[in-house]
Amino acid sequence: MSHSFQQTEGVILRAIPFRDYDQIITLFTQDIGVLKVLFKGSRSKRRGVQGICLPLTRVEVIYREKNSEIFACQEMVLLDSYANLRKELTFLNVACDLLQVLAASQLVGKPAPLLYALLLFYLEKISNISDPWILAMSFRLKLLKHEGLMTYPFFCSVCRHDLWSEGYQDEGEWWCKEHQHMGSTYWHTHELQLLYQLAMCQNYQELSVCQLSDFLQDKMKTFFETCFKVAHG
Repeated sequence: MSHSFQQTEGVILRAIPFRDYDQIITLFTQDIGVLKVLFKGSRSKRRGVQGICLPLTRVEVIYREKNSEIFACQEMVLLDSYANLRKELTFLNVACDLLQVLAASQLVGKPAPLLYALLLFYLEKISNISDPWILAMSFRLKLLKHEGLMTYPFFCSVCRHDLWSEGYQDEGEWWCKEHQHMGSTYWHTHELQLLYQLAMCQNYQELSVCQLSDFLQDKMKTFFETCFKVAHG
């Protein structure tokens, strides 16, 4: 393991006070995925970096690897404070939702450069779209696809037929109408097509015209959580 200083950029997911003036900061980075660093003196006014070490802040970080999960932070430089997202509660809630999803799903030291690029793109678009929660749901579904936990299209676990018009889902498995299980969740045509669109869209324009009810939003959240629960026991 190299003990020389290294450099990357990342978005701060959380910052936990440690001892009198230190913090343990968790970032989602461009190069190595989730990174945890101990930033000594970062809570001291003399250091002058309290405003940088906040969740939802993109920074350049200089760190040194150590023989533990938590590395030593030498310095952080502000790249973007996302001030526009902090002025509107809905924008802030959606942005923090993206960070919470990453914190709950990504492993330390697992590179995910495409997911990092997607995060930056969605953070940029939050204040531009009429319903920012569309981005939060799309991010979840694209994350499932990135992790190999979502196929396109879904198919019946019994007959293997593709599910385009409707489907029944439970515990990470899908069935057609003929082979549905008691207690499974029904997805009608509009819901299934919107789920596919949010997961597979290739440009912002496709997202900007989507409409998502509170009911379907909750349904997609439950689907996301179930997929991760099944995959990771």
